[in-house]
Amino acid sequence: MLSEAERRSLQEIEQRLLADEPRFARTMNRQVHPWLFYGLLVVFGGLTVLLTVIGAFGPAFQCLLVTAAVLVFRRYPLRLR
Repeated sequence: MLSEAERRSLQEIEQRLLADEPRFARTMNRQVHPWLFYGLLVVFGGLTVLLTVIGAFGPAFQCLLVTAAVLVFRRYPLRLR
């Protein structure tokens, strides 16, 4: 739990950040939709397994790359200006 002085300090920092860097502040407040992340993982992960089982290794590798990219971008999101 934060003390009253710490809360005031935090609010002051947030207000300064919002005034100085409004784009950054908007980006930090943006909600991420986890259903999109999990949906992409299920679809492309499932396709990877299915295509590997039926022997289509080229398309399976491509689906594996997309699955890996989703995991990487989830961990390290792109910050576009």
